Amino acid sequence: MSAVLAIKSLIELSVIILLIYGFYKEDKVIAFEQKLKMIIVVNYRRYKKRKRLEQMQKSRDFKVVSSNAQHKKSDGGIHVA
Repeated sequence: MSAVLAIKSLIELSVIILLIYGFYKEDKVIAFEQKLKMIIVVNYRRYKKRKRLEQMQKSRDFKVVSSNAQHKKSDGGIHVA
């Protein structure tokens, strides 16, 4: 039990030290938070864009349509769009 108590005490001490550092260097912490937020936002937008492009690519894959749907004159053929 003493090892668990020692680890718990070290974690609590590190949290207290990080809080003190956060109050002391508040401007650096805020700049870091903003930078981290922008990284997350940019990567999320890239992820959504990539998923949207993949979905568009899937929906464009070789659909068979009759020629009547694309052209007014009927030649009776089938076109691949």
